[in-house]
Amino acid sequence: MDIVPTHLLLDQLTRQVATAYYHWFFLAQPALFPENMIAKDPDTYFESCLLGWGAAKLSDFAPDALEAYRNAWRDPDAIRGMCADYRAALHIDFDLDAADLHRRVTCPSLVLYGAEGAMARAFDVPQTWRDRLDNMAQAAVPGGHFFIDQSPEPSFQVLSSFLRRVSASNH
Repeated sequence: MDIVPTHLLLDQLTRQVATAYYHWFFLAQPALFPENMIAKDPDTYFESCLLGWGAAKLSDFAPDALEAYRNAWRDPDAIRGMCADYRAALHIDFDLDAADLHRRVTCPSLVLYGAEGAMARAFDVPQTWRDRLDNMAQAAVPGGHFFIDQSPEPSFQVLSSFLRRVSASNH
C-alpha cells in the first residue's frame, strides 16, 4: 500500500523522492543513532511523518487511532524495529530485489495508494508494478501515505471489493 518497488525507488532515486522520503536514509543509519534521536521526542518526529507524506493533518486521524500510534511509537522496541526495517531495505532488500527483477508475482495483487501522496506525485504508482505483477488491480484512494486513516470508508470499499473478486474467482 502506497509504495513503489524498493529496488526502483532506490535505484532511480530523485531529489523529489529523497526529500519526501528522507526517513528511509535517516532510519537506516547505524544503531543507535536514529533510535536515540527519535526517543528524545517521538511525538514530534512521528507526527511530522504522519503529516509529511502527503495530504494529511492531525485532524485526519481518529483520536483513538492517533493515540494508538502514539503509544506504539513511544515504545523503544517499536522505534528499534522501525529502524531495523529501513536498515534492511538498504542493506538486504535492495540486493534481494535486484536478484528477483526477472520474477513475476502471479497471484491476484492490489496496488492501493494515496492519490495525493508523495509516491503518487513522484511516480505512476501502478506502472511501477506492471512488470512485476501478472494479475494486478489498482486503486487510488483520496489522501496521502496514510490514506486508510484519512479515507477509511473508500479504503474499505476498494479492499473489500478486491477480496470479494479474488474469493469469487477461487470458487
